[in-house]
Amino acid sequence: MKKVLILAFAACMFFACQTKDSYVSDFTQFIEEVEAGADEYSDKDWEKADAKFQKLSGDIYQKFADELTSEEKLEIAKYQTIYSALRGKAGLKNFGESLKEAAKKAQDALEENKD
Repeated sequence: MKKVLILAFAACMFFACQTKDSYVSDFTQFIEEVEAGADEYSDKDWEKADAKFQKLSGDIYQKFADELTSEEKLEIAKYQTIYSALRGKAGLKNFGESLKEAAKKAQDALEENKD
């Protein structure tokens, strides 16, 4: 819950007043936060992070695209790749946990049928 509140507060502060430099800085900070906490994110945390990522990669990027240098555009592309990798890893983790849970249920059902 604390992470959700922090992300919500950061989003409010983020969208209040922004320049090209603050956009790049905010994207950097967002990626660092996701990298630091991704292993502990709940589905709700990922929903919030996904929404912020969409804003950073979409609408806000378009707002500053003409002002960004080639290096900054490469940096943003790197952040998008990092986020996608973290998100994919989380999806695989959730998939693995679902498989374990399904296997456990199947094993329990088999044991019940033996009796």
